Amino acid sequence: MLSDCKIVIFHNIVNPYKTLLFNELCKLCDKVQVLYMSEAESDRPWEIDWNELEFSYKVLFKGRLDNISKLTLLRKTWKNLDSLNPDVLILGGYQYSAYWAALFWAKLNKRKVILWSASNEDDKSRFFLKEKLKSFFIKRCDAANVYGKKGKAYFVKLGMEEDKIFVKGNTTGNSFYYDESMRLRTERNSLCERFAVPFHNFLYIGRFSPEKNLFFLLDAYRRLKIEGCDWGLLLVGSGPEVKAIQDYIDRHDIKDVHMPGFKQKQAIPQYLAVSDILILPSISEPWGLVVNEAMAAGMPVLVSRRCGCCPDLIKEGENGFSFDPFDEEELFNIMRDMAEGKHDLAGMGKASLDIIKEYTPQRAAKVIAETVNFALNRKAEVTRV
Repeated sequence: MLSDCKIVIFHNIVNPYKTLLFNELCKLCDKVQVLYMSEAESDRPWEIDWNELEFSYKVLFKGRLDNISKLTLLRKTWKNLDSLNPDVLILGGYQYSAYWAALFWAKLNKRKVILWSASNEDDKSRFFLKEKLKSFFIKRCDAANVYGKKGKAYFVKLGMEEDKIFVKGNTTGNSFYYDESMRLRTERNSLCERFAVPFHNFLYIGRFSPEKNLFFLLDAYRRLKIEGCDWGLLLVGSGPEVKAIQDYIDRHDIKDVHMPGFKQKQAIPQYLAVSDILILPSISEPWGLVVNEAMAAGMPVLVSRRCGCCPDLIKEGENGFSFDPFDEEELFNIMRDMAEGKHDLAGMGKASLDIIKEYTPQRAAKVIAETVNFALNRKAEVTRV
């Protein structure tokens, strides 16, 4: 079935994390093409290695998606879909008007539509009208791929039939993070000296923005330092709150906080190698791919219950703990117990490796192929555009 099927994946920007998945998918489906709206967005300063893209692709616009007019994007989307004329159209979400145009194109041309979504109900505040629009959108899709349990529950609530929803997980290159971080851990002493950080460290990697809840993390860490904890805190990333966070650290004289700035994928393993525990304190997080990366590096993880990955990747007391991102006392107590050696960090790291081995681009690609087959074989339903 798939060998005769022409599939177009319509995605917003060139995402190095999705490239691994697309490479695997094109091994299973001969006629896959990725249609990107643009190369990049302002808040995603990824470097693109075009040589890594092993699949057929087309980029509608060079530069940043933020700078392209909606009308121009809509016109070009429609024109390119007419030209490509896929049997199955996979949409990377519903947040852009171009995705809506693509949905209408598919319905008018009686093509199958599969929706990929990272959303879950806890991801952000929900408003009645927007939820109605989302419900309208997803009910007109033939199937959906979501990241995890939270995503599936959210889509059921929005009105999609449960048998149409396939959980593919969110994935990255596990072997890269494992191999590089393990290699660099043999150089941990020299790396700590070079970075001017303690031997033991908590780690955060991500954007410096309000939804990431970094002041909450800093307050819990500040209490640890007051009690005499000798661990450091590495905050790796960039974003609109960088200056405010640095000012907060200076004002409260919080010691041993290291902020090296935004780092590309290739540099991340060295920060995993000098750290012991990853913390993701977000109040809004569709998944939290950095948790995958840390687990692939054999680390325990502390993850906010608001994060989409929490019920799928966190096994309480086995590979880490979840926490309420509004309860500083809870996070402080967990951090203190772990820093004081009350938990087997090495054992938790091994548990992380065992859990994350199921979350690979190869497995996700197989789930997507299964979803495509489901959509193609499902009896056509009458829906109004």
